[in-house]
Amino acid sequence: MKQIFAALFALTLTASAAEPEVIPIQVRENLRIVYQVTDDAADESVKKGLFYARKLINTYQKQGIAPEQVHLHLVYHGTGIAAVVNDEARKRLGTDTANPNGEILAELVKRGVQVELCENTMQQKGVKPSELMPGVKLAVGAFPRLIDLQLQGFAYIKFE
Repeated sequence: MKQIFAALFALTLTASAAEPEVIPIQVRENLRIVYQVTDDAADESVKKGLFYARKLINTYQKQGIAPEQVHLHLVYHGTGIAAVVNDEARKRLGTDTANPNGEILAELVKRGVQVELCENTMQQKGVKPSELMPGVKLAVGAFPRLIDLQLQGFAYIKFE
């Protein structure tokens, strides 16, 4: 009897020391994601929404998911505006540093990511359309846009 318990105990230890199972991505086509970005917080020197958008795209790519199957929208509003405007506008918004996001914005737009800014936020903050970083589009309003995308089946992720 002691031998059976010893064998079961050893088996339990072996099983718990094994690598955990990695859950694979189930949906591999027509992936629809929308990020709501309301803050200008940084992660690894670029703004958080952009950083995690690149990370998500790269993860899907490593899993063999074709880029045309990933439909990612980043909807910016509030203080998040500073991530998607030029240096001149950033200064007026109270941000003393140059915009560090030009390279990652260009990369994401090239990879098919839709980067959008709330037109209401732009007007409230006194930013002109000519001050947007290249590739940034205007949405009539952040909340109507987020609602519209969610009603189209986009998964919603909020960054603050």
